[in-house]
This record gives sequence, C-alpha cells and structure tokens, in this order.
Amino acid sequence: MTMKNIIYSVIIIIISFSAEAQEKLNLETGHSCSYYGKKIEDEVYSFSSTKEATDIITRIVNIIGLEQNFDIMAANVPNALATISNNKRLILYSQNFIMNIKNATGTDWAGISILAHEIGHHLNGHTIMPGGSRPKIELQADKFSGFVCAKMGASLSDAQAAMTQIASNSGSSTHPPKTARLEAIALGWNQGNSGSTPTNTDIKTNNTPIEKPKGNVITKTTASIQIVYKGDNYSCNLPVTITIGGKTFTPTGSSFTVTGIPLGEQSYRIQGQINCQVIGGCNAFGQGTINVIEDAIFYIGWQNVAFSQCKIWLHER
Repeated sequence: MTMKNIIYSVIIIIISFSAEAQEKLNLETGHSCSYYGKKIEDEVYSFSSTKEATDIITRIVNIIGLEQNFDIMAANVPNALATISNNKRLILYSQNFIMNIKNATGTDWAGISILAHEIGHHLNGHTIMPGGSRPKIELQADKFSGFVCAKMGASLSDAQAAMTQIASNSGSSTHPPKTARLEAIALGWNQGNSGSTPTNTDIKTNNTPIEKPKGNVITKTTASIQIVYKGDNYSCNLPVTITIGGKTFTPTGSSFTVTGIPLGEQSYRIQGQINCQVIGGCNAFGQGTINVIEDAIFYIGWQNVAFSQCKIWLHER
C-alpha cells in the first residue's frame, strides 16, 4: 500500500468515527432513575450503543412480549440510567462501568441484569413521574430485573451478581440498602420461575392404570375465573371491556369473578380506558391467549407505549 493510500484510509477511519452519534443530551434529571445513586457532574454526551447491548435489549423486550418504547445509547454517565431527553425515552449506560462489573463478577449476567433494571423503570412508568430515583421504585425495577433474568435462564446468584458487587450496604435517600435490593431481585426471580415449564427430570411418571369411568359422565366445558387488578402508584381506574373465548364482560371492581368461560387455551381481547389521577389517561388495547382452568386467577397489567396510548394484558402470577 502506498503512502497516499495509507493517508486516505486513515482519513476514512477518522470520518467514520466522527459520523457516529455523539450528541450532547439535555437530561431531565427529575425524570431520571439510575442503577445506584451517583450524581452526574459532567455534561452528558451519547454515543452509538454496542451491538451486544442492543441485542440484550431486544432479547429482554421479546421475552416479556412488550413494545420497546425507548432507545439505548452509551454515554459518559456514572453507571446506567433510564431517563428522558427532549421528550424521548432513553436508556444510557457507561461502557466502562458495564465492562468493569462484568470483569468483577465474572459473568455476562451482571450487565444483563443492570439493563433489565433500567428497562423496568421505563415499563413501570417511573420516568414519566417527577422525582427521579426513590427507594420504592428502585425496588420495583430490581424485582423486574430478577423476573427477566429468570425468564432468560439465569440462576439467582447470576441475577444478583451485579447488586452483590456494587450496592451500598446502608442505602441512601434515593436507593435502598443492598439487603432490600437483593430480596427484591429474589422475589422477581422466583416469580419468573413459577411459570416455567418443567423439564423431563421434573416430571414424575405414574404407571398406575387409569380406570375408565362407568356410566354416563357429564364433562364440564366452562369455568369460573377471577380477574384481578392489584393497583398501581398512580391512583388509576380501568373502565375496560374484556372478551375471553367469545364471552364479553366489564369488571366492576379490583377483583371480579366471571363464570361460563370456555376451558382450555382461549384468545382474549381488552379495550377501554386507563384513567390515572397522577399521570392522566390513555386509550388501552391488548390481546393474547390464556389457559383457562377452574378457579384460575388472571391479573391485569398495563404499560404506556405512546402519547395517550397504553398496552394492556392478562397474566398469571
């Protein structure tokens, strides 16, 4: 390669680095939730996220079946945070921080759990409420992180690796102590595992012959189920209409029993409004599939996905 070609190649490399996203951000600090409390002292600039981090985010939102309503970028922040800049939802992370915690814990799950925590802030609506990090919402994000890690196949120690390494023992006005945060992760992890499909080694075989019923047998084809809305931090009420297996009803309380729902895998559809005293209202819509059995309990979950638009769904505990 001639000297002229070398110089030309170097210029191309410099131009390509300059073309990467390097943008000064105007963070709304009152709508920012960080992984652990450390003040942002410098002006914050964003950089293009690594493919690894982007892939992790994609895996997380896919496994929980929700829409990605935020962008992820690297930035010169102390650790990681969910925030808003120019009315845009962001997850920012320090590449140095993620690499250091990965090396300190010896597992990739540390970085995954941190990003899952920040996603939890956005999906729980924490960043659209003023006030920033507070112990209560940090524990909610920790629980979400544990749930996601369990769904992705992490052990409990993997899910807790980052928190074990860096959390404060005493906590602060914005973040709870390590013991509380580890407990929240464990609660989420156990919840994530409770709905998992048993492996072959978990299934016990019973070789006792099944006795065929005698005489006429009436087979039940419908069930009574309970629809529960456990509430939220925003004093919301949900005037919605739900259709399951062709039967339509409107819940009249936070716990509502409905009869005559067909047994087995059934499609459902929810539409209506979510009205919140704190954060306003939105039009809600959702659909999916649930497995109906007698006395099953299904919980209503929802998430703001766009201006005045919310996604709503049913899930089992």
